[in-house]
Amino acid sequence: MKFIRLLPLFVACLVLTNAPDALAVGDPEAGKKIAKKCTSCHTLDEGGKNGLGPNLYGIMGQPAGAVDGYTYSKALMESGLTWDAATFLGFVTKPKKVVKGTKMSFRGIKKPTQRADLLAYFQTLGGRQEGAAAIGDVAAGRAVAENHCVVCHTFEKGGKVVFGPNLFDIYGKPAAAIEGYEYSDALRNSGLVWNYLNLQEFLAHPEQFVPGTKARFPGLTSAQQKADILEYMKTLQ
Repeated sequence: MKFIRLLPLFVACLVLTNAPDALAVGDPEAGKKIAKKCTSCHTLDEGGKNGLGPNLYGIMGQPAGAVDGYTYSKALMESGLTWDAATFLGFVTKPKKVVKGTKMSFRGIKKPTQRADLLAYFQTLGGRQEGAAAIGDVAAGRAVAENHCVVCHTFEKGGKVVFGPNLFDIYGKPAAAIEGYEYSDALRNSGLVWNYLNLQEFLAHPEQFVPGTKARFPGLTSAQQKADILEYMKTLQ
């Protein structure tokens, strides 16, 4: 899997629980309204019955396929996923891309702000919030970056612009801020900041996250790899 033309194009909006610098940008009340889209197939109250889909109360932080009494697809049961923030956001963006073979027929939510709001609401519905996100390892993140990113990016201070911008010290900075690189209009007009939350969602689905981005990276499915790369990026200052 090539991690190319990647980190300069992140989108803002999402909430990643348990990240040390994650800021809750989602609105639970707005998310509650969006969740009405879910109720044709799911119940959301504690102890609610399973319908066409499982009851969704308390799923955050839990393994996928864990609701008693519901017959899940083989694909979901064998996915090994946990409903942390990054997985949840990716799934509600496009379920069948995250879990090929899922029974979920929902087409997905296009707007990042709506996905953030929905996540914020689901985080109020019980569940295990502590420990849900993977803990990143700097050395492992450096190895992933060296194996996949150096085709298009440099990482050292003052490094050259190649196919993508130099990535030194971009963490926490506004998007499209590296001088000498010709960013896409989509990124330049985004008004985004590259924080932990935005990087997580971009790493999962770059082209869905920033329509019009130059990146053609298919995305990382491993929560651990995403966490590792982000921990590494935070040290480049």
